Amino acid sequence: MSFAQGPQTQGQPQPTTALAPDEETTILTPDEETAELEEEVGDRDLTYIRTRLVYRYDHKQLEVPVSTDRFRLRLLYAFGPKQRFGASVLMPLVQTDTPLESARGSGDAEVQVNANVTYSEHFRTGVGIQATLQTSSDALLGGATTTIKPDWSFTGVLSSHVQVTGAFFYKQSIHTTRGIRAKQFEPDVTLNARVLDATWFLEWDSYYDFLPDRFAQTLKPGVSRSIRSNGRWVASAYYAFGINEYGRLSQYRYNAGADVTWYPRKFR
Repeated sequence: MSFAQGPQTQGQPQPTTALAPDEETTILTPDEETAELEEEVGDRDLTYIRTRLVYRYDHKQLEVPVSTDRFRLRLLYAFGPKQRFGASVLMPLVQTDTPLESARGSGDAEVQVNANVTYSEHFRTGVGIQATLQTSSDALLGGATTTIKPDWSFTGVLSSHVQVTGAFFYKQSIHTTRGIRAKQFEPDVTLNARVLDATWFLEWDSYYDFLPDRFAQTLKPGVSRSIRSNGRWVASAYYAFGINEYGRLSQYRYNAGADVTWYPRKFR
């Protein structure tokens, strides 16, 4: 019996081995990698104006024995040529606990408009203004002052895996019913890097309070990751803390939270 095979004819189709579904590998182009990074950065980039719905939860502990739990829902709608304009509204539900009393209900609502001024592949700038309205249901939950907060923001795309975002805010009270009116200058810078299929970030946020003439600083490390392969859902988690005395006193000792962002398919 002979096991020898005859010569194969030139042009005859050769047998191929199909890859199992778990053996297939998706290779993204640099543009697709940048788009995925921008989706995971999301709200940390004020120049990334794209329609989305964001669910936020955080627990904030102050230096004094006061804690706050917030559930916030933010809707941003993008419009105009190349979606260079955006308008958003944020509605919070808040619970505050103090040694003497507690309160639960609606907090102060926020409305915001943004516009991109310059837009290129590697650098963007934008302007915006945010208003915080006295809509809280209890004095412990807010309602002390109505503020406006204009900003100038920028984004630098250093590569398909690294992005730097930043903004400069000025916060001013326009109507105060009790307490001290707000007057602050707030620079904010965040480094975002995509490693191991997730975007890791480190945000430095600071507040110069004009009235007491003091400077507060906070630091927020965290991570964001697409929940589904098409990137329509993104989850983020973070742990922020005050890094100087006035930051812990005026902002928080620590603030832990999680966000979930949903992008409608037709706006991808």
